[in-house]
Amino acid sequence: MVNVKIVECNEAEVGNLNKKKNGNFEMTINEEDAISIDKCEKALLATNYEAIRDAISEHLTAVSKKNSATKKTREVDSQHTSIPSRW
Repeated sequence: MVNVKIVECNEAEVGNLNKKKNGNFEMTINEEDAISIDKCEKALLATNYEAIRDAISEHLTAVSKKNSATKKTREVDSQHTSIPSRW
């Protein structure tokens, strides 16, 4: 899910991209940049780029862990294959 909010704030520090504890990303821009469509777009694209990269990283980490666990299970199963005895 992508959620974009543009809100007015009174923060003094601008231009830094921050990842919040809840996983959201935020960037504060100054008032002059906030009235420029090009500068707003640049800030939003930079923020979204980092959010997308973070989401892909989390996804690939989860897939890698899942594949690793599946591979280990297959290896254990193949080592414990029983051969039926003949009477």
